[in-house]
Amino acid sequence: MLMGFFNFLKGQDNLKQIDISEEPDFVGLQLTITKYWQDEFKNHICQVKGLYLKDTVGFEIAFRPDLQLGMIDGEVDKTRFYREGINLYSVGELSDNFIKALIGLYKTDNKPLKMTDKVESTTFVLGGRPENFDSDYIKTKIFFDDTDEKGFYSEWYVNVDLKNKILELREKDSEYRKNIINALTIK
Repeated sequence: MLMGFFNFLKGQDNLKQIDISEEPDFVGLQLTITKYWQDEFKNHICQVKGLYLKDTVGFEIAFRPDLQLGMIDGEVDKTRFYREGINLYSVGELSDNFIKALIGLYKTDNKPLKMTDKVESTTFVLGGRPENFDSDYIKTKIFFDDTDEKGFYSEWYVNVDLKNKILELREKDSEYRKNIINALTIK
């Protein structure tokens, strides 16, 4: 366990501030992919980290291997919404720091909480070819609590550029801020 934590800390010297917001009303985040691998199910897994003020933040994110572009001939293919298409995983303190960073950047009244061990989402691929995961810039939209069972329905753009070691998280709508944090922290 301790060795895994020290392995997670490797490569922190080149980390950048995660806030790359270009507009005052929308928060854009960028994290560095510090490690990439595929698990036994061929899921693409990225360990991502960055800095928020002086704190190191991070988590792991997994992309299903069977994701496909959601638009065909300019039309939405309703069969290409993937349950658990992208899942986020806590790595402990760095993930809790990520939640604190979100609360600060989103300026919500959420109390600092711990990130849930596993956060599931439904995924729709907006651009790029997921079959070329290691070379294409993949743009997705994810939906938390898409049936609104828990009252946390929210959407987030998640873009991955493995070639350049970048993971982006961009707001769809600032109205989702509190629900995104709830989806990441409440089971």
